[in-house]
Amino acid sequence: MRNPASGMPAHAPTAHTFTSPRFTPGPWHEHSHRQIGPDAGIVCEVWSALGWGDTAIAEADANVHLIAAAPALHAALLAALDVVAGCNADGAHNDTVKTIRAALALAQGEHHE
Repeated sequence: MRNPASGMPAHAPTAHTFTSPRFTPGPWHEHSHRQIGPDAGIVCEVWSALGWGDTAIAEADANVHLIAAAPALHAALLAALDVVAGCNADGAHNDTVKTIRAALALAQGEHHE
């Protein structure tokens, strides 16, 4: 489907636009032991407060990777929403579109239904 005015691909209408994230731009990485952020600073520090021992340490280390990937995951969800919503003329992917939109809203601190 093309937008007749510009000749560019037309996008399915969305209930919400997720183009202006309010979080610190990525990429993020681990600076030192469990301190995460972009090159210019620290966004957060992860603690192993969910218990003691090897399981808690492994879980905290996994949380570091997940948090560091947050900006890339946000960008991937935006791209996925564009593709899935653009291919959803028959409504076959309504649940997927709804799930992606809900995750993006959650990432931006908003409630999305």
